[in-house]
Amino acid sequence: MSRVLTALLFAAASFLLCSCGMIKSLIPDSMPKLPKIGMPSLPSRNTVAKLVPGMSERDKVNAEDPDVPFNSRGTLGFGHTVRLEIYEGTRGPDRIYRGIEMINTEGLLPLGKVGSARVGGLTLPKAAEAIATVFRLAGRNTREITVQIISVENTPVIYLNGDVMEAEFIPLFDDMSVRQAVTVTGGRKPGSTSRGFYISRHGQRHFFTSLEAADKNWKPQAGDVITLSPDI
Repeated sequence: MSRVLTALLFAAASFLLCSCGMIKSLIPDSMPKLPKIGMPSLPSRNTVAKLVPGMSERDKVNAEDPDVPFNSRGTLGFGHTVRLEIYEGTRGPDRIYRGIEMINTEGLLPLGKVGSARVGGLTLPKAAEAIATVFRLAGRNTREITVQIISVENTPVIYLNGDVMEAEFIPLFDDMSVRQAVTVTGGRKPGSTSRGFYISRHGQRHFFTSLEAADKNWKPQAGDVITLSPDI
């Protein structure tokens, strides 16, 4: 009985092997391969180094500089590290400062030989004003000071002010348009009929008559300052 069972099992196995071989022979070797489906890439937020050649790739002053959560609409505090440039004048502006600085335990942001700005507990717009005041008093001049905060804790930002609901810094995202940046802030003040605005980059101001004109000719970059004119 066991010999009969063994013979039956052997016969069944042989049949399966032959069947697999026949099926494989029917499939052509040139059968097209299924294409690999790539996952969409998330917008890169750590692109500041490409925008500011010659500076560190990360917002770090040293190995002890901690990673601190950052909210562009929140307040600054100890450990927040800021990448910034300061320009003097609007026609033929001069860059008078450039650096990556960390807010210390006293809430002060070191600014080289110029001194320090007390920015702890301030929002980014107020911090920018405090920084500008330090440079204005140090220089004792009447030329306009432009503070361009490029990033905080490796988050690229742009600044919107002027004829807006509220001046604020917003994170820069890939393929952002000028119109999108203005929309994020809530747009112009209620009742405003103005359309013109300025964009400052590297201290140089560029004027646009409308959002449509800007979207055709301008791609927002970390550190840009968009000022909506209240008069034009």
